[in-house]
Amino acid sequence: MSLAGFISKIVEGITKTTFRFNKTLDTLIEKFKESCPSTQELRNLIQQKNEINGALVEIEQKIATLNKVAAGAEVAVDALKVGVTIIKQLPIPTAFPPGIGIPVSIINNFSDALDNLGTLIDKEDASIEAIPEALDLISKDVGEVISKLNDLDVALNDCLIKDPNITQADLDAIVATTGNFVDVLSDAELDALLSNPPGLLYGDYYLRKQIVPTLEDFSFDKKQITAQNKESVPPPGEYYDSNVKVEMLYGDESFSSSNVVLVNEMKWLIDTKDLIFPPPAPEIDPLKAIQKASQVAILQAIYGANAEEADELYEMAWELSQNEGPNKGYYDTLVVEAFDNSRTVLEQAVANEGYEFQQGDRILDSTIKTLFLADYASTVNEIQLKAAISQIKNQARTLLKDANEIGGSYNKNSKRWNKDGDFTNNPNNKLYPYSERLALTAENLFSDNTIGNAFLGLRPEMAKRKPLMQAVFEVANILFLAGRPYNFQDPLKDYFQSKATGYNQPIINSTPISGDNDSLITAEEIDLIYELELDNTNSYYFNNLIPPDYNSTLNGLTDNQIKAYAKTQIFLKLKDTLGIIWYNKNAQFASELPFWAPSGGNPNDSTYYQGKDANYGLTTSDPWYFEFGRNGLPIPTGS
Repeated sequence: MSLAGFISKIVEGITKTTFRFNKTLDTLIEKFKESCPSTQELRNLIQQKNEINGALVEIEQKIATLNKVAAGAEVAVDALKVGVTIIKQLPIPTAFPPGIGIPVSIINNFSDALDNLGTLIDKEDASIEAIPEALDLISKDVGEVISKLNDLDVALNDCLIKDPNITQADLDAIVATTGNFVDVLSDAELDALLSNPPGLLYGDYYLRKQIVPTLEDFSFDKKQITAQNKESVPPPGEYYDSNVKVEMLYGDESFSSSNVVLVNEMKWLIDTKDLIFPPPAPEIDPLKAIQKASQVAILQAIYGANAEEADELYEMAWELSQNEGPNKGYYDTLVVEAFDNSRTVLEQAVANEGYEFQQGDRILDSTIKTLFLADYASTVNEIQLKAAISQIKNQARTLLKDANEIGGSYNKNSKRWNKDGDFTNNPNNKLYPYSERLALTAENLFSDNTIGNAFLGLRPEMAKRKPLMQAVFEVANILFLAGRPYNFQDPLKDYFQSKATGYNQPIINSTPISGDNDSLITAEEIDLIYELELDNTNSYYFNNLIPPDYNSTLNGLTDNQIKAYAKTQIFLKLKDTLGIIWYNKNAQFASELPFWAPSGGNPNDSTYYQGKDANYGLTTSDPWYFEFGRNGLPIPTGS
C-alpha cells in the first residue's frame, strides 16, 4: 500500500473513533435532559471531562505546531519525529468507575495514529507530502470532540445548578486535581494572573478570567476566559496603541472547568482563530479529496455509474455527509444508518446516493449530457450546456406535473395513473405516448413472454424508469424533433418500437400514424385525426353550451369556427409530434390536400365539399380562420 493510502486508513480509523465518541457524548447530553447523575457521579464526570479536555487541547496545539513545521521546511522530517514523540508522551486520563463514564479510547487512538505516522516518517523520509494533510484531518476530529465536550459542559452546568450537595469548595477541590498539561503554572497561579490586569499574555492576546452573572444566587461561580488583542489593552499592558481597534475572543462559560482547561481552550481558539473568523474555504476539503478515489470506484463498480456520473454522485454524497445540498433533509437518518452499519457518514451517503441512482431516483446532469448532449457539448461553453440540461429537466418536471394533475394517483407497480385514459383526449398530446411508454416498463414485473425474449436483458433499465426519468427521455426526443442540435439515445427505443409506441411512431389523438419526421402523412390519416379532433372539440364545447342556442358556446365559438379551430390544433400537434423539420417541409402541402376540398378547393364549384372546408363561411378577419402565421402556427419554410 502507498504511503498516502496507508495514511488514508489511519485517518479513516480516527474518523470512525471520533464518530463513536461523539455518539457517546450525545447519549450523555440527552440523558441529562431527562435526569442528572448522582452527586458522586457528577463529581467524577467533571474531573474526567476536564482531564480529557486538557489532553485533547494539548494534542491539538502540538498538531497545529507540527503542521506549521511540516509546511515547507527541509527539516520537516526531523521536526515531525520530535513532535510525534512529544504527543505520545502526553499523560492520558483513565476512566472513572463507577457510574457514568466517558470512553477515553479516542485518546489512545489519536496516540496510536500519531505513532503510526511516526513510523511512516522514519521509513518514508522522502515522501512526507501527505503528513500535514493527515495531521489537519486528525486536528479537525480533535476539534469536533472538544466542541462536543463543551456541549457536555453546558449540560453539566444545568445539573450543578440542580444539585444541592455541590458547593464551591467541592468544585475547587475537583479542579485542583486536574492535570496541568501546560506544565508551567498551577491552577492557583493561573487564577492570580487571570484575575489582575493586564492578564496572562499569550501570543498577541491578553487572557483574563471573568465571573459570568447568573439569574440566581448560586453557591458557586460560572467562569469564562476572554482574550483581547494586546495592542488595545491599556496600561499596565505593555503594547497599548490607542489607534488599534479592540478585538475580543470569548471562551465557553463553565461552572466546573479548571482555569487550566479554560485557558488551554482559549489558547486553542487563538491558535485556530480561522475557525472563528474563517478565511475563504479551500476549493477541495482535504478529507473530501482523500476519500474520493475509493468512493468513486465503488459508485462505478457496484452501482453502475460512468466516470462523470460517479463524480456527480460523489459531490451529492459529500454535500449530504456535511448536512448540505438538496438531500440534506435526510441527514439525521443518514447518521443513524452510518452508526448502525459501522460506516462513516460519508461512506453511508455514497451508498445511499449510489442506490438511488441505481433505482432511477437520481436524475443527473452527466446522464443527460451523455445521452442527449454529447455532440452539443463540444460546440458550446459551460453556461450554454448547463442551460440545455436545465431546459430538459424543467420541461420533464412540467410534463410529470401535468400527468399528475390530469391522471390522479399513480400506481408504482403498474406504472399507470388511475385516470390515464383522460390523456387520450387532452390537448397536451405528449401525455398519452409518455404514459404508455412508462407503463410498458412495468413489464419487468411480469413474465418473460410479456417482454419478449429479445428484450429480457433490458430489465435493469426498465426497472430504473420512474415517472421523472421517462419524462426526461420524452422531452429530449421532443426537443430533438423540434430541431434542437441534440442527440437522442434511449436503450429502450427498439423495445418501445416493438410495442408500437416508438418515439418516432407518431401518435395523435391516441391514433398511431405511419408518417415520421421524414415521411409525409397520408390524406387518410389526416381525415381520421381531423374527425377525432372535431369529436374532442365538440365534446368539450357541447358540455358548455348555453341552451337553447346550440350554435354558440360560452366563448362564442360557432360550429364553423370550431372546424377551423380543430384544423389549427391538428397542425400544432403535427408540428409537436413529427417535429419542426417535417413541419417546415410538409405542413403547407398537407394543409392543401384534396381531403380538405375534394373538388380542388374552388368554393364556387358546385361539387365543393363544404363539410371538409375548415374555413367555410369564415372570412380572413375571423379570429379563428385557419392560416399559417396565426393562432400559434408558424409559417412553414418549405425546406
